[in-house]
Amino acid sequence: MEYKYDEESVNALMKWAENAQLPKELQLSEAENIVNLRQYVVANINDIKAHYPDEFYNPAITRLYRLKEKMEGEGQD
Repeated sequence: MEYKYDEESVNALMKWAENAQLPKELQLSEAENIVNLRQYVVANINDIKAHYPDEFYNPAITRLYRLKEKMEGEGQD
């Protein structure tokens, strides 16, 4: 998936993250086990709100996209 960093896409992603039904924890990848998923989402959203459109903080956006992919992918099995 190609990630979009324009304002409209980022706002839609943050809205999704704020309203998503999240489990308490999630194994995002083999090396990433998030033990407090709500805190993870809030921290990334706070970084985006504080620093967007500074490209240095694009990893916060990317983390939310990866979370969204994982959450939506699990429902398709």
